[in-house]
Amino acid sequence: RPCQYSVGRRCGLMTLEFPTPSTARDRLRRLGVPEADVEPAVEAMAVMEQSSELRASLARRHQELFADAYPADWPDLPPDAVGRYFYLILFMLAVPTALKRLQGVSDAVVQDTLADVGAKALSYRLGHGVGGLDEQNWLVRHFRGLLLRLGRLQFEPTTMPAAGPEAGQPVLDVHIAADGPLTPALVSASLKEAAEFFPYYRHAICRSWLLDPQLGEYLPAEANIIRFQRRFQLFGPAEESDRDVLYFVFNAPKDVLTDLDSLPQQSTLQRAIVSHLKAGRHWQLRSGWLPLP
Repeated sequence: RPCQYSVGRRCGLMTLEFPTPSTARDRLRRLGVPEADVEPAVEAMAVMEQSSELRASLARRHQELFADAYPADWPDLPPDAVGRYFYLILFMLAVPTALKRLQGVSDAVVQDTLADVGAKALSYRLGHGVGGLDEQNWLVRHFRGLLLRLGRLQFEPTTMPAAGPEAGQPVLDVHIAADGPLTPALVSASLKEAAEFFPYYRHAICRSWLLDPQLGEYLPAEANIIRFQRRFQLFGPAEESDRDVLYFVFNAPKDVLTDLDSLPQQSTLQRAIVSHLKAGRHWQLRSGWLPLP
């Protein structure tokens, strides 16, 4: 019968080898994983390596990650150490195959792209108080080579939605990484780099709470977020996005009811988010498009 996909032993050309602890640490750091999570993740890997069930589960997910068909959503796992670190270990194991997928892309772009794993691990730690990763379905596209970070922004080739101009035409979907300021200079440089990297794409789209016009009621006209908004022409319907806003601004877990009074109020944006919600209003997810330079 056909050879089954396996872990830690030769099986045709399909193998998934556990690295040494030293190599695992190097890969985790390459993914930008917070230092506080490196040793706990390596310890969780050792537990997984000793379990035939967990090895088989990792092998299945690794195969799905790089299969021709895009994988179905992966479920969150129990909040013990193995469950919290399972997908972090999966992506660490997937680094060699991802690097092959990204051959021809500069080392700097590959590094910046895959470091989103660490950014999501940091968000998890800040939101839950322990280490882990629960943005596994978002990160699939990075390892499949479907999304690249070019400077300040991330770009994912897609098609224009039906509600947008030139529906069905190729466009770049813009995502905003959580780290660093969203200055006009950085955004312009990133869009220029994307236009050069993807020369056959004429437009970009963005779907984000950052495009919610209601932010203009609270932020000054020259705020980076407002200046980012002005680049885009809105299209399509709005969707309620309170959970996303609380997650991205405060690292609040999406599956837990957030106590607004417990949230920090240090920045104008933080104060705006909370006061808007306390007034019984909702934040919105909006779509916009712009021509690439």
